[in-house]
Formats: sequence, structure tokens, C-alpha cells
Amino acid sequence: MRRHGRPRVHGAIGGAAVVLCLTTTALTVPARAAEPAPEPASTAVGASFVDPTAQLRSARSVALGEQVYVGPFAQLLAAGRVGIEIGAESNVQDSVRVEALVPRWPAEDRSLAAAGLRTFDGVEVGERVILAHGSAVRGPARIGAGEADPADSGVFISFGALVDGAVLERDTGLSALSRVGPGVVLRSGTMVLPGKDVRTQAEADDPALGKVRPLVEADRLFNSAVVEVNTGLAREYSRLAAEDPSTVRGINVDPGGNVFDVSRDAPTVESALCTGPEVRDPAFRNRVIGDVCFEDDLATLSARMGSRISLRADEGGPFAVGTVRSMGNRTIFHALEGSDLSVGNRVTYGERVIVHGGGRPAVDPTTGVSAPTTIGNDVVLGDESVVFRSLLRNGSVVGERSAVVGSELEVGQVVPDRTVYANDEVFGAVEW
Repeated sequence: MRRHGRPRVHGAIGGAAVVLCLTTTALTVPARAAEPAPEPASTAVGASFVDPTAQLRSARSVALGEQVYVGPFAQLLAAGRVGIEIGAESNVQDSVRVEALVPRWPAEDRSLAAAGLRTFDGVEVGERVILAHGSAVRGPARIGAGEADPADSGVFISFGALVDGAVLERDTGLSALSRVGPGVVLRSGTMVLPGKDVRTQAEADDPALGKVRPLVEADRLFNSAVVEVNTGLAREYSRLAAEDPSTVRGINVDPGGNVFDVSRDAPTVESALCTGPEVRDPAFRNRVIGDVCFEDDLATLSARMGSRISLRADEGGPFAVGTVRSMGNRTIFHALEGSDLSVGNRVTYGERVIVHGGGRPAVDPTTGVSAPTTIGNDVVLGDESVVFRSLLRNGSVVGERSAVVGSELEVGQVVPDRTVYANDEVFGAVEW
């Protein structure tokens, strides 16, 4: 793979350049290297950070640039010398899966060749690329490859989206639950629409076919803000880990130190109003970070939670979480800068559910402030569903692999499986 101009470190954790020699099933753990020592806080500016729960397979073939953030339970799965390269200022968020080598049918190999890809090329991710929560990349793939232009915003791969053997030029993006298939080249200035499956070059090139739209300035501004947040997280998590490696494990504090999150806060239990006792438990199997406030006690949460769950209030917050009926594996909570998240009682979460806070389109006319993302009581969220910048009233249901974006659901409203519900109406089906 072509190397970018900025230096690379392999398996960087907490700012320390270390090499992790892992088996194909091992999880990364904080590594204590004799040389070099972990960077002191004063030199953490260019540090990259890999959460200790992230999985690196064939770690010698995983290369990270400066200021890269790799989130909880992410998977960077190189295969021997078939590697993965992540460019500077990029981020690999919670439960993202990047596979360098994927078995392909002969017809797929022919499509890959037409796009200049070979099966053993691995995955190359350029600078300022966002792999958002629950997204995936199946190699071979090139994302944002080429020299970064200060005028472009990199590439944004949204919640649950898939790059499957494709080339994404710089200044492109995939919306939530969308896919780009083998051999397709997504041209600069193009965004794939939510839920769409782009299988041909014609679909990628012609907005009239209903799969893509032109990228607009609002997209670029949003992307730039996300990159800025995640480089700040890489720096401050590195600083936190250098101070005390146990603080970047289990239930623990957020790193603070950023303009969007100045102070270090710990989760609380037994009160969704954030008045209960603080909890820190580095041995807890899931990552619960920062100002997450639970109505349940810790024993109840442990009994009702699955595994590889990431509830991360290190950008937005607080998160007020009522009683949990059940929470499936790889559930993710996060929120945009300056936003919070409120969840009611007896909510059921399937596996790989993403709940993301952000100001809803509704604005309080008395304050000019966007309304928060809110989930009511007795709500059911199906496997792989996405909720973003929305209000879900009591008893509503979001089906399997469906997305609710910028919308308000009525009491008891049901969004069917594999449906994108955006701006208070059905936008279309999730096509793959």
C-alpha cells in the first residue's frame, strides 16, 4: 500500500509506539514497552489512541497515522501481510469492523480489477476519514486515498454503512445503513443516500438513478467537526492512559481536556438524574464512559447487558438512562458535541443498536436551542437499528436494520424492518 507523508506507528496505544504480536483471536491489552516509554502529557499532541478493547489481528500489518482514534470494540483485521493502513487524523469508532482480506467470487474479482483493486491489496484509509459507529469495510478497498487537500473534508462513512471492495475518492460519504459494492468508484463530491445499495458504476455516477446525491457544504462542515472532536479524543485518551492505564478500561471516567468536554466525569447508578453514587470498575466487560446516569444499580445492569457494549459520554452528555429491560451485544450510545441523551424506562435494545444524541430539527422558540434526542418508556429497538436526532414516544418500535433520523415517532408507532424513516416520513427501504 502507498504510504502517506506523515509517520506511522503500529498498534499505538495511549500514545506509546508499541508492536502487538497477537493471535487471530486475541484482544489488545495495554502494552508495557521498554522502549519507548508512554508519552508524558506534555508530548501527547500527536498521539494516536487504541481503546484496550479493540481487536487487532496481524497487528504488525496494521499501520496508524498520527492523531488516530480507535474506539471501543473496533476490529482491525489484517491477514498476514495483507494489511490495513489508517491515515492521520482519521477515526475508527465503536464496533467498526475492517477486514483486509475477504474471499471473493470470480465475478467480484473482475469488478475489483476494473476499479484498480486486487484481492490482496488490503485496506487503505486516507487522512481525515471517519468510520462511524457500527460501519464496516471489506477489503480490498481504498477510502480517501491520495494526498489530502486542505479544501476537502475527507470521507464520512455513517452508522452501519458498508464499503465492500470499493474505491471512495476524497470528499465523499455514505449515509446511514448504505453500501457501496465491489468494483464501484465513488467520485469526489458524491454522497450515498441512506439505506441505498450502490452496485454499479452508473448508480454511483448518476443522481437521477436515486442512489446518490451531490455532497453539500453542510456535509463538509459536519465532517470537519467530527474530525476535530476525534483528534481531541485521541490526544486526551492518550494522556489519560499515560497517567493511569486502568482509567481506560471498563466503567470509568471520560478524558476531559477538550473544549466540548472540559472535565472528567464518572458514570453514576441508581438515579437517572445523575445524583446517585459514582462507579468506576476497570474490570467491567463493557465500556461505560463519562457522564452516563443509570436508574438501575450495577448488578442489575450487569445482568441485563450483553457484551461488547459501548456507552460513551465523552463528547456530548449527560446521558440519562432509565431502567433497562435488556441490552444486546454491541449496543452503542454516543452524542454530538453540546447535545445530551434521555432514555426512558423498560427499553429493549437488540444487538448492534446505535442510539446517537444530537439536536433534533425541532427548536424551542424561546431559547433557540434544538430539542434533545429522547426515547420514551417501553420502546423496542430491533437488531442493527439506528436512532439519531429523534424523539421516540412511549411504546414505539423500530424494526430490524431500520433507521429513524431527524424524526418524531408517535405513541406506539412502528417503523417496519429495513426501513429508513427520516424527517417524519418513510424515506425508503434498506436495500441490502
